[in-house]
This record gives sequence, C-alpha cells and structure tokens, in this order.
Amino acid sequence: MKKSVFIVFLLCLFGTLKAQDLHYSQYYAAPISLNPANAGMIKGNFRVGINSKNQWSSVTKPYQTISAFFDMQYLKRKYHKDAFGIGVVFDADKAGDSKFSTIHAGVAMSYIKSFSSRNNQIISAGIMPQIVQRSISYSELYYDNQWNGNYYDPNIAPNEQYDIQHFTYFDLSAGVNWYYLANRTTSYNAGFSVAHITRPKMSFMTNKEITLDAKYTLYGGAKYEVTDNLDLFPSLMLSFQGKYIESILGSLLKYNRSTDYKSYTSINMGIFVRTVDALIFVAGFDYKSINFGVSYDVNFSKLKPASRVRGGLEFSVNYIFSRNKYVLKKESPCPIF
Repeated sequence: MKKSVFIVFLLCLFGTLKAQDLHYSQYYAAPISLNPANAGMIKGNFRVGINSKNQWSSVTKPYQTISAFFDMQYLKRKYHKDAFGIGVVFDADKAGDSKFSTIHAGVAMSYIKSFSSRNNQIISAGIMPQIVQRSISYSELYYDNQWNGNYYDPNIAPNEQYDIQHFTYFDLSAGVNWYYLANRTTSYNAGFSVAHITRPKMSFMTNKEITLDAKYTLYGGAKYEVTDNLDLFPSLMLSFQGKYIESILGSLLKYNRSTDYKSYTSINMGIFVRTVDALIFVAGFDYKSINFGVSYDVNFSKLKPASRVRGGLEFSVNYIFSRNKYVLKKESPCPIF
C-alpha cells in the first residue's frame, strides 16, 4: 500500500514538473528572463541582478534555482528617440534525487522606441537566442526491482539501461513590452513574450517526437502614488505552456523613507497569490540604486499533505549604475531618454 501511494505521489509530482520552466515568484525581479524586450529598459548605464530560489525542501531534495543577468543600452539616439538594448542571462536549476539539471545561457537584444513628443510612451521588442544543457544522474534513483519483498535493498542491481544522460539544444525567445508614464506619479506597463519558439526535442530516450511546448507569457503592472511617501505597485502574470497555466497576481506597497537622491531609501511589502497553488509573501528594501527582495511561498495545493504548507524561499537583488547622480524634477519623466 505504501509503495502504491509513493508511486502515485511521484506521478503527480512529475506531472507538475512537466509544466515547470525556470520561474520565480518575484517574476518582476527577473526582467530579461520574463521578456527579452526588457533588455536595456533602464534609466542608467547598466543593470546587474541575481535571483535565487529553494523550494520543496519538505517533500524531497530541494529544487534549487539561481540566475544572474546583466543589461545595458547602446547606440542611444536622442534625435531619433530610440536605443538598442543588450543583455546576457545565465540560469541554472537542479531538481530532486536525480539531480535533474537545466542550464541556460542567453543573449538578449532589444530595440527601444519612444512614440510620443514627451517621451513618456515607449515600446520595445526583443529576441533572445539561448544554448541550453539538460542532464540527469540515475545513480541515486530507487527502482521497484530493488524491493526484496521486505525492504528496499540498494545492493540489488536495478538492471536498467538508459540512452542519454545529458544533451544540449538551441532555444529562442521573443517578446514586446509597452511602458506609459501618465504623469510624475503614475505609470503603466504590459508585455507579451514567447519562449521555446524552436520547440526543442526533450527526450532522454531515443524518442525524437517529444518536444518542449512553447510558453506564452502575458504580464502587466502599474504604479500609483497613494500619499507623498507611499506607492502601490499592483501587477499580474499569466503563463501558458501546453495544457498548463500559471497565474500570479498581487501588489507591492512601497514606503519611501527618504526620496533624496543621496540617501533614497524605501521599505517594500506585498502579497501575491499563485492561483490553486500558493500565497506569496514579499518583503524588501531599496537603497539608492540597489533593490533587495525576499519572498516565501505558502503552499495550499493538492501537494499540501506532503509539503506541509511549505513552499519556496526566494531572494532577488539588482543594481542600476548611473553616472548621472543628479535628477531634477523639472526633467522629462521618461525613464529611458
């Protein structure tokens, strides 16, 4: 009976994993992974960031994900009100007893264009070619023929043969992004991206018919000034991959303790929900050009009996470097030009 329950649990778990690309609860803190059109969408010289997630430690060996990115603008042309953006992304993920590993390395390229005389409405488009490697270790897996009738015996040979332990493939993502600054205190943004345009082959066996479904992502957000020192950042993200759907919606509340450019400091708090899966509690702070965030997923899905309500701990940090230290209020509020 215990063995049957364990097998059913594994089937449910791997059914969930099939839909799971590398993803973060703080999706807005991984802008280039979300959409290559975000490369270069900064007011500054360059941006660097790191994301890290550790999840399902109460169910199995933790799934560990880490990402790093860098992006900047080049060939900014103020007369044409446009610019080109470029960025690099590195993602690494390791899951479960099999050490199922996915490593991405990509270069994002974008074109950014202002479509208004005030430079307050901007559209960007981008693509990101990637090289991806996937690997798996079979040595620490358990097999039914290692059950001797009374207990699991690791000394019994599993007698399993595998075709492939690792492979590499080319992948491609593309997207568009829209940003609108209504006034000095209110702004909106939205975007759409498509990942796995190349539909790469994914089988560790010889079956070449198994491919990775394309993933379609829609997202949007806004910034509203509640008071002089309080800003609200509602946002949502919808992702579709095959028959699987992920949706996250919620809001951050930012308390600006100091708005002076020399000592800008804010404290951030927020709650998001990943529908039919988890509540996401977020906290963080901004100091000058540094943003730090931490979040925790409280699981309430059908996996709750095994997860014991525990989900994933996640960290993010990014930094925007700018040579222009002085920002005057009379300047155009455009974040790019």
